[in-house]
Amino acid sequence: MSFVFRSITADELPAFANASSTGFGESNAWFERERPWAASSIERTIGGFEGNSVVSTSRNFPFDMTVPGGASLHTAGVSAVTVLPTHRRRGLFREMMTRLLADAVEHEEPVSILTASEASIYGRFGYGPSALAGSVRIAKHELEFSQPRPAGRLRLIDVDEARKVEPDVFERLRLVSPGAVSRPDLWWYHHYEPSFGTRFDVIYESPSGSIDGYVTYSVRDKWGPAGAAHVLAIRELIGCTPDAEHALWRYLAEVDLVQTITSHSVPLDTPLTWLLTSLRAAGIGTIHDNLWTRLLDVPAALGARTYAVPGRLVLAINDPVRPGEAADGTFALDGGPDGATVSRADTEPDLVCDVAVASTAWLGGVRWSQLAAAGLVEERSSGALATAEAMFASTPLPYGYTWF
Repeated sequence: MSFVFRSITADELPAFANASSTGFGESNAWFERERPWAASSIERTIGGFEGNSVVSTSRNFPFDMTVPGGASLHTAGVSAVTVLPTHRRRGLFREMMTRLLADAVEHEEPVSILTASEASIYGRFGYGPSALAGSVRIAKHELEFSQPRPAGRLRLIDVDEARKVEPDVFERLRLVSPGAVSRPDLWWYHHYEPSFGTRFDVIYESPSGSIDGYVTYSVRDKWGPAGAAHVLAIRELIGCTPDAEHALWRYLAEVDLVQTITSHSVPLDTPLTWLLTSLRAAGIGTIHDNLWTRLLDVPAALGARTYAVPGRLVLAINDPVRPGEAADGTFALDGGPDGATVSRADTEPDLVCDVAVASTAWLGGVRWSQLAAAGLVEERSSGALATAEAMFASTPLPYGYTWF
């Protein structure tokens, strides 16, 4: 039987959610709790149908993503990409990804983004891991802070208050954090999964009364022969100022009965390591991909950001998935701290790579020289790698913050 690909209707949303859950091998219990979020932007879903049955799922969410320099860029957030186990290896995944890219272009979104459940499948469609993160596992008894406790106040709040104050705090950080994406109001209702454990929210107020940060976490109780050995799991820690971040980490380090503090993901340039008297106590573990991006319009994407130092580069980018489109060809980049212009060029390139590699490097989270050392970038002009390295550097490093 042949397959039909189209957006779903509201009546088909439960079947779409069930197929997605099956594809991910998880329970569908989340659906009723998060139905409003699942129903948003439903016109941008792409389901694969065999007769009347949903056998594959995918969708785009519209986001704004911050790029170096503080501009916000419209992006398509790819999500819920699954195929039923009974229908694998039949071309459904490729067809949906091709349509999702076309949908992003139709909506004038120059970049497609995603958070990947598998790291090996998206490079073939031009995506690259643009932001990296580290996991954290900290033995609480090893923590000793090197700096005095910051002034200000910490306050536990309930979920209703958290939903009122946390979005504004996050948006403050998002607007100055490359790689961070906007969060629609409905997103916050699936911000916390009950299976994580009992939820706690703490905000940090500066001495002037400004709410400059918050942390959402859970505590799982664990008792042993020596007493309590609870595990505190950080779901999200947001600090808009150095004092806020310091105060929140310090708070977590002082929660009673906790033996271990964990976080699946923290930015690689987190100040935590340097807040402590021992580098090893910070417990930064496995480095993993955090945010994947896919350039669809090179002039729009590279022209939206600023660059650390002035410079000029000619980039030859090969896009085998969308040949002849706006991310395929040779482009001249003239950029600096005040902005950039990008246009098509007919001159010899300084650097040559494919679109997945350019998508990895463009936010400054992965160095051009690292990619060249792996054989993924060809330097045609002497010194071009050094120029790219200096221009594309980003402070802070890009980090996605939001899963979708």
